[in-house]
Amino acid sequence: MIECLSPEVTCTLVTTSEEDVRHFKTGWSTVTTKPSGRRALDAAKLGLLATQCSADIIHVVGTNALVFSPVCKLLGTSGAIVRHIFTPYDRKDGMVRPLRWLVNKLFVGAYAFTTPWIGRWDRDLGSGIRKLLVRPPIDCELYRPYDVENDHSANGGSHEYSLLYMGPLWPSRFPAENVLGALRLLLGKGFDIGLNVLTSARSSVSLCENVLALAKRLSVDRNMALERKDLSEIDRVRAYNAADAIIFPYVGPEPEQLADPPFGILESMACGRVVISTRVLSVPEVVSDGNTGFLIESASSNDICSGVVYALTAPDRKEVGIGAREKIVGQFSYPAVRRSLLEAYESLLVR
Repeated sequence: MIECLSPEVTCTLVTTSEEDVRHFKTGWSTVTTKPSGRRALDAAKLGLLATQCSADIIHVVGTNALVFSPVCKLLGTSGAIVRHIFTPYDRKDGMVRPLRWLVNKLFVGAYAFTTPWIGRWDRDLGSGIRKLLVRPPIDCELYRPYDVENDHSANGGSHEYSLLYMGPLWPSRFPAENVLGALRLLLGKGFDIGLNVLTSARSSVSLCENVLALAKRLSVDRNMALERKDLSEIDRVRAYNAADAIIFPYVGPEPEQLADPPFGILESMACGRVVISTRVLSVPEVVSDGNTGFLIESASSNDICSGVVYALTAPDRKEVGIGAREKIVGQFSYPAVRRSLLEAYESLLVR
């Protein structure tokens, strides 16, 4: 978000993550503190540090706002606090509803959501709290289409078609038996398909081993490659562009800890790729079936298989990729998000 707002806005990052700071460009202001291992204590420390910055807007992402906001305000900060919500409503949030209502009423200026599909949040914030729509900013100059036909390091396979899944191997994100079952069905239909599975180095080794063992048991191991490593953004762009289609076989209705809308879908679409996703959360708002991507009803093997067949054989699949790119540039690019975010900030400052 700071990259999206620069250079129009002077930004300072207050964080417990030194990893975040290493990715920042020279000249961006940062204030860091070492993590304590306790979320509430870290939130209090961040609230204290935030009082040292003369900010008009304090945009809270990824810390305990119920602790951060009172500390920040009671110690004299005058800036408006905006709490940013990236994920759907967690049932556990209902347990702290009375405390959240009080904190919202006394200390929080607004909530920012990445989608208009906010579900239970709409009625669970207390009366009078402002709700802002701030879509996730995607760097469309980085995430863009390019030809990888001769880029063998990116393409990496000898199959006619290349499918990609990128993300955690949790059953709610990657139901391995269903996905590999779909791959087996596709091979049985005569499709020469290679499935590339890219997952973080933080992913469980046992989950990776289970997926590989399952692929061998289903006799699809020659058509599946799994890599467990952390990818740079450039690597991600190359992987997206090397795929004929990218699958998001999320098990709904609310996949575990999934950003809404999912960043992977947005990045893929910015690269002009064909995405295939289940109808979860706000995905249908972004992926218009047959126009900016393809939607499947469930993450069953049959539905995944049918969705892939339809996407790979659709006569207008190139137009779908173009429409996907246009959707992201129009609503999620840095200039688009910057305009809406600055309008939201200005509306808070004039109150």
